[in-house]
Amino acid sequence: MSLVQELTNHIEFAIGTGREEGIQLCVYHRGHCIVDITRGVRDDAGTPLTPVDPVLVWSTSKGITATCMHILAERGLINYDDSVARYWPEFAKHGKSAISIRHLMSHTAGIPHLPDWVSFDDYANYARMCEIVADMTPVSRAGQIPAYHGLTYGWPLAKVLEAVDNRPFGQFVQEEICWPLDIRDLFIGLPADRVASAARLSHDLGAQITADSAFGDPTAMANHPGIQATCMPAANMMASAHAIARVYAALVGEGVDGVRLLTTRRVEIATKVQRWAHDHTLDTERGFGLGYFLGSSLPAMGTRDTTFGHDGFGGAIGFADPVHELAFSMTKTRMTLTPNAPTFSAELATIVRTHLNIPA
Repeated sequence: MSLVQELTNHIEFAIGTGREEGIQLCVYHRGHCIVDITRGVRDDAGTPLTPVDPVLVWSTSKGITATCMHILAERGLINYDDSVARYWPEFAKHGKSAISIRHLMSHTAGIPHLPDWVSFDDYANYARMCEIVADMTPVSRAGQIPAYHGLTYGWPLAKVLEAVDNRPFGQFVQEEICWPLDIRDLFIGLPADRVASAARLSHDLGAQITADSAFGDPTAMANHPGIQATCMPAANMMASAHAIARVYAALVGEGVDGVRLLTTRRVEIATKVQRWAHDHTLDTERGFGLGYFLGSSLPAMGTRDTTFGHDGFGGAIGFADPVHELAFSMTKTRMTLTPNAPTFSAELATIVRTHLNIPA
């Protein structure tokens, strides 16, 4: 059986049994797209999901945001150990002057959690969220405690980028990542002309959770038009699996169609272990480079620490294996929230590696 057929069968079975609703899967190997499968639906009306429909992928966004910061570093515009306040002076308030770009990208900045009172309207307002983050007080000294910064990772990095580049963060993503790679389905800040094609997210817990707060039902936040349209660099990227896989493919080997977003040396720097320890937010051991999870931190990425990428709440993922010049991405319209549920992306990645004779 071919690789594409086995993956298609696996996806169609998951959708047919109600485990999944809509799946996009894309795999690049040695610069070429070898898998591009889309099955299922994108909304309650049963509209078929297409390969170009943007899906909100939550923290899969962080890998793309990290790539933006590495582009700046490659151009000599920032150093990872620069303080965020050097570029965004307002951030220095309440003892945050020592927090560096490296601290944020390795999730050791000491500001892992936003206040509980932050509302949907706040999240949808980029300027307001930057004010809230600037006014935060650290709960630990910078560099001291590993604690995943689920949302607070993004806004300070965006402010740094905007200070040195003079373009809005979302525009930088389009012009420096999407345009060189001819990507038309990846956005941090969904444009109005793509709203109609955006997938809506559901989840697998039924009535067990309610939308009584911003995170009571995460799909209420994910499907909020204002939140989709704003700049939330840690968590609101809307993209197709093909677009995400193409970005990661442009970070390894010879790149894609002659385009490499970062040099080999820069990727080595970006994926050097910053910390491998018990994470106080995720309550599990995780390894981080500068903005990317490493190796066995995520089931789909296998066991080798040279593999890097980022997943998102509910199951989306994008990653690259530079040793074998592999790039993989999966998006899904049904968030998996059931505790300890099998990881669908890991099942698909295992099939891919087996067919290509790539070790886990």
